[in-house]
Amino acid sequence: MSAKQLIILAHGGAGSDNAHSDGTDHACNIGLELMQSKTPVLEVACRAVEILEDDPRFNAGTGSRKRSDGSVRMDAACMNSENRFGAVSSIEHIKNPIHVARHVADSEYRLLTGEDAHQYAIELGFEKVDMTRIDSNAPGTDTVGAVVFDGTQFAAALSTGGTGGSRPGRVGDVPLIGCGLYAGEHGAVAATGHGESITLNLTAYRTYAMLEQGIAPQEALETALSWFEDVQDIGLLIVSRKALAGGSNRSMAWSTLTEK
Repeated sequence: MSAKQLIILAHGGAGSDNAHSDGTDHACNIGLELMQSKTPVLEVACRAVEILEDDPRFNAGTGSRKRSDGSVRMDAACMNSENRFGAVSSIEHIKNPIHVARHVADSEYRLLTGEDAHQYAIELGFEKVDMTRIDSNAPGTDTVGAVVFDGTQFAAALSTGGTGGSRPGRVGDVPLIGCGLYAGEHGAVAATGHGESITLNLTAYRTYAMLEQGIAPQEALETALSWFEDVQDIGLLIVSRKALAGGSNRSMAWSTLTEK
């Protein structure tokens, strides 16, 4: 695979219906168009995730599942291979949390949570939206995400509505660096699935470490999937300078586009 290729992968979450890959196709198409216009990879990854947040079939943004108290509390994160990372956790009433995370990546902070993350978003000009009035049809799905390579730099981005029915303060892997996502000079990784298991396995960083060792993405994928028990859902997108891979131990809508 040429180092000058443009590459993007997007997924709708472990457990998402394979038939919904038209949604991930759309995210990849938008991302590729942005890369063709020289948009920075971190922005490309976040814009691709924005498409998925706006698709109510997936558990992120407008498709987010409600917590045990009926609230919608979302997490999002992004990272590029220049060590720029930003995340928000338990943010409410914001339609596209990934763009708030993108702003955090450009700030002096790395992670903002709860009401303070919401206030930060309002100060940036994001509009407050009553997410609890949105009727999600995304049962049984997990975190959405994207990984991108523009021939020089890598990026990854994630967004989630969390585990439906969980207590309001619950935080999964998404906003924790090296758990849900990681990007470095050798590649990018985006994970989806059972957040607590993904966190305990340091899934994204350990998968990236295999790329660093020269292990091919497909082998890294198979190894990472083996870290999880059958009852723990897990899916991954992986891109390196030479190859790419994606897969899950559940159904998972996912897509990829490349262009030389």
